[in-house]
Amino acid sequence: MSELVAHGLRERPAEVAGVAATAAGRSFATGEAFERAFEAHGPRWEPRPFTVRGGDRLLAVLPGRLERRFGGAWYRAQPFGAPAGPLFDPALAAEGPARLAPVAAALWRALGDTARAEGWLGGDVTLAGAAALPGGEALLPPPDMGTLRHDEAHVIDLAAGPAAWRASLDNAARRMLGQGEKRGVVIAPGEAADLPVVFGLYREQLRGWGGRDPRTLAYFLALLESPGDARLWVARLEGAIVGVVLAFVAPEETYAWWSGASPGARAARAYPAMLARMIEDCGSLRVNLGFSGRRSRLTDFKEQIGARPVSIPVLELTPRPRTPWHAMLVRLREQRRRALRPELAEAE
Repeated sequence: MSELVAHGLRERPAEVAGVAATAAGRSFATGEAFERAFEAHGPRWEPRPFTVRGGDRLLAVLPGRLERRFGGAWYRAQPFGAPAGPLFDPALAAEGPARLAPVAAALWRALGDTARAEGWLGGDVTLAGAAALPGGEALLPPPDMGTLRHDEAHVIDLAAGPAAWRASLDNAARRMLGQGEKRGVVIAPGEAADLPVVFGLYREQLRGWGGRDPRTLAYFLALLESPGDARLWVARLEGAIVGVVLAFVAPEETYAWWSGASPGARAARAYPAMLARMIEDCGSLRVNLGFSGRRSRLTDFKEQIGARPVSIPVLELTPRPRTPWHAMLVRLREQRRRALRPELAEAE
């Protein structure tokens, strides 16, 4: 392998986008539709991808951005906690983790050096692809980069087809998935025009819970209106929309990214019916139902419909404050985060 040269860039050149389209470790969040929607309707974070080259060959990319607030900077490898990679040249990845290890080490070294030099106040990288798979330990960042915690996603294996998936469920789960239709729920593919009704209900629920979601209606509409792999499944009851699931569909994996429902959707069992229809329609080898935020009720539901837990490493970058003001920002942000997510303290 040629000498490795790692760089932190201040823009996302077309070459990086081209590599991301075919790289090992790519996900819905590295696609052009996702990128376009974020650029148009996401927070104004500065592009900051990292790359590793071997001679003229681009071997690895870590997409990333800087969030600047109150005079401090936080690194976000992908928006909204989406899978970030790192992304590797597919031919090199086919040779196995041992060949990728020095490339990953160079990538992490460049990221760590930049974090120290610029005094970043933290950030996160949700690992995906080779670095998140069994045997990928050699690709993980070194301990001095930050804390490596693990979130739990749930994945349904559809390699044998949706009929085999449904047959593998117990009687109670099959009854639950069929109750929606018996109660008058109609599930069908949706269009962008279906989203605003349920999005408004979702935001009302979120405010009631004291939560906040930086994703906007305009952002989701841009995803659906751009050429890409975002699709909707919509539940209707007596003609009225009562639920929506937005998913990214690809041959390897469908990722359920966002959902919203009306108060009447629960009694009608609309949500299980929507997921069942999505699972049967998508044509993917697996369906990723995403994270559950350690909420046992949601975890139990996902496992009841045949999803297995998958541990996903998430790197929390070590804060590098260079002034008392920045140190105070780090403390305040950490206190707020733990107040909103007490499970983080329980996990330590």
